[in-house]
Amino acid sequence: MTNEEKQKRINELREQRRRSLARRRKIRKIQISIIFTVFIMLIIGTVWGGIAFIRYKKASKPKDYTINIKKIPMIERTDFQIDAPPKEATLTVVGDVMMHSWQIERSYDSATDSFDVSDSFTYVKKYLSHADFTIANLETTLPGRYNGSINDVLGYSDYPMFSSPEILADNLKEAGVDFLQTANNHSLDSWEDGIYATIDYLDSIGMLHTGTFKSQEECDKQCIIEVNGITFGFVAYTYGTNGLPVPSERPYCINTLDIYDDAKLEEMYSKVRALDAAGVDFVCPLIHFGTEYTEVPDSWQEMVVDGLFDAGADVIFGGHPHVVEPIDVRTIENPDGTTRTGYVVYSFGNFVSSQVYDGVNKDLGIITDFTFKKEYNNGKANCYVSEVKVAPTYVYWTNETIGVIPVLEAYNHRSDYSFLSDRDWGRIEYAKDHVIEVVCAKGSLDYSLDDDMYIVKPKNIEN
Repeated sequence: MTNEEKQKRINELREQRRRSLARRRKIRKIQISIIFTVFIMLIIGTVWGGIAFIRYKKASKPKDYTINIKKIPMIERTDFQIDAPPKEATLTVVGDVMMHSWQIERSYDSATDSFDVSDSFTYVKKYLSHADFTIANLETTLPGRYNGSINDVLGYSDYPMFSSPEILADNLKEAGVDFLQTANNHSLDSWEDGIYATIDYLDSIGMLHTGTFKSQEECDKQCIIEVNGITFGFVAYTYGTNGLPVPSERPYCINTLDIYDDAKLEEMYSKVRALDAAGVDFVCPLIHFGTEYTEVPDSWQEMVVDGLFDAGADVIFGGHPHVVEPIDVRTIENPDGTTRTGYVVYSFGNFVSSQVYDGVNKDLGIITDFTFKKEYNNGKANCYVSEVKVAPTYVYWTNETIGVIPVLEAYNHRSDYSFLSDRDWGRIEYAKDHVIEVVCAKGSLDYSLDDDMYIVKPKNIEN
């Protein structure tokens, strides 16, 4: 090997050694950087952990969040009231619902061996259903077929011991009746069991009622019904039960005055006072009294009405004479010296029955709308009757139906009632004037015509 070749080989080895040292230095730098980074991270982690531990220890100590506030005396305001919106409810009331043999026979369908009297109410259904609450007097019993005292009309009975197909109650409900008075002189016509069966059936179809009861507890319970935010308290009594004895061991089964016995009258008045004390907006007794077939209230009716108003009654709904009697309006002085306006309808007449005109207007009645209002002034409620409307009615007969006709509507729209006979038209023309004259006969009311109903308004009464 020449000297030149040796020198070249030496230079190559030197270059390899230099590169190897350079790689080692580079690797060492990387190792040092990694070690340094890990060291720094360990330091940071230790410091952060220490800070977190200190914060945790501090957080575990309860803090005092008490803020001292200086109390400022409250300013009482007694110079204003927030009044509730006014409320209004219309109650429609009709008279005696009866079912004689002619009605039972017409309502019978031999093909199905069933009954249906819904067509009796076809022409007055809208008058019953438009109100917020509708009341009628059920002057018969619903003991079930062949369960009445007498079963001489297809399993039911006529005067003097009424029992009627139960469907009558369903048909009344379908027509718009919400509430039935069950205390009247025919309540015991199917004896005590008939009272209980009638109650059970009315309960089964959801028909409200009062006047007859199955227990002393039911009899003692106040009948208070709320309609559109206005409360009405009802108590129902009958002057008697046609001489049929009330069971001595269960006197609670019917509210009877026992022909105006003083103790019984006081019992009724005390229930009225209790309703008034309970704070209902209107106390409305339902009273079955008077002399049959007379259009003038008798002295017993006047006495009972006076007692009811004195006890706290606001509007009294009467029945039993089977003819229309007057509506009266009075200014009544309260015990505290203030006054209120009270109304009484002595008799609504028959609503539906088979009683015909024989010199006595047993075929006429009235549907009466009472509009009740409740207004507020400085937090105090003011309750009053704002309007009373009266629609005279007439009961017509055909071979298929015994039903109720609204007199003024028929008179004003004769073509819609072309099925009526000349005799019917004679009675309708008579009724449209006569009934309202009877209604206003007490002299406390004026009336005006409003389409198919009369509006009656108090005169000379402090409102």
